[in-house]
Amino acid sequence: MYPKLVALDTDWTIFWGWLNENEWGKGPGAFSPTADNVEQRNYWEVQDRTNHNIACGMYAEIPKIIKDILSNGAKLAIVSRNTSKAMCDRVLWYYVVKDQHGNDKRLIDLVSFDEVYNADKTTHFRKIKGWTKFDYSDMILYDDEAFNNTVEMMLGVTFQVSRDQKGLTWENYQEGLDIWRRTKAIHSPWHGTNLNNYPKRKLIGYSGMDEGTIRELEAGGRRSDRKEAARWGFAVYIADDPRVAMYFNNWIKSYFPGTATTVCAIYARDGDIWDRMNKIWVPDSRNDIKQNGSSDFMLGWSEEDRNRQVAQWGVKKPYVLFSRHPNMGGGFPIPFPQRFNELVVYPQVQENLIVAVRMSNNDLGSASNVYYEGKVREWNITIPQETRNDFARFGENIN
Repeated sequence: MYPKLVALDTDWTIFWGWLNENEWGKGPGAFSPTADNVEQRNYWEVQDRTNHNIACGMYAEIPKIIKDILSNGAKLAIVSRNTSKAMCDRVLWYYVVKDQHGNDKRLIDLVSFDEVYNADKTTHFRKIKGWTKFDYSDMILYDDEAFNNTVEMMLGVTFQVSRDQKGLTWENYQEGLDIWRRTKAIHSPWHGTNLNNYPKRKLIGYSGMDEGTIRELEAGGRRSDRKEAARWGFAVYIADDPRVAMYFNNWIKSYFPGTATTVCAIYARDGDIWDRMNKIWVPDSRNDIKQNGSSDFMLGWSEEDRNRQVAQWGVKKPYVLFSRHPNMGGGFPIPFPQRFNELVVYPQVQENLIVAVRMSNNDLGSASNVYYEGKVREWNITIPQETRNDFARFGENIN
């Protein structure tokens, strides 16, 4: 199983260095346009013909990766926010790699979609989807800038980041494919909001949500609102206790006047898939892996750093996250200072596995607590030692 489309960023993903049109072609005897100042230094590298100190070079495993993409029958896309498409195209023209048949080809000639312009990359992928009619779930993006993970959160394109200016390596390439395959493995077909259409459904909690989010989920989609990122990232936040869901349902209205909200029961479409999918219970004390919204740059990296830490605990994307939340104080239905449980379901899981059903007052009156602490074994929730220590500090128990 392989994606239908693989997209690669340019600078620091395919090659090291930055194709900055404000720096290249500024030396004596420069040509116009700027792209005409790009010349080949050797097989791997190109340089500025007016200043040989400015250069960029293809990463070592890119030729192998390109051949593998094409050998699997996928379309190759270049998706970059570089402001000079002409320079990017010129560099990719100089790079020669093997196609799926082992023939030497200029890299640019193997590209099916050459999307290079400075816009949010959701724009690039919306255009590609318009041309190909591929589902976003059949696409993957490799990129060195974490803030471009908006394509996963908003659209469903699998996103794999390259760290520390090491470029796209074979290992990183394979990890991205593994994430894509694991995401496919949790897919349960959408059959509308009638629970009778899901004979293996499983109740996983309750959530007070705004009307816009509910409509997206009722269409089999994902929460796409990026106006605010709660502490564990952009997600649907679910409680095991219906009283907590009702509290936050009213809390949203008080902090965002005029917002229509409803408490929904949240189900997994297929309980067997839910039980076996990846889950982590994180310690609330780890503020370093909570969302940092100080800038788009920090926002993106806080998400990727959380994924890396969760992977170090043995749980890989896609996963859902459990945590204990501090008590909200006056008016909260849980006695102070007791903490309460929250379940964080990220967009890839929402679209593939979740059903949200609006609850009436009668439904809420008869709703029972799911008790996440009692689901650790049944749901196969990974509990790191740090989390057990966090529970112990508060005199709490977890299986």
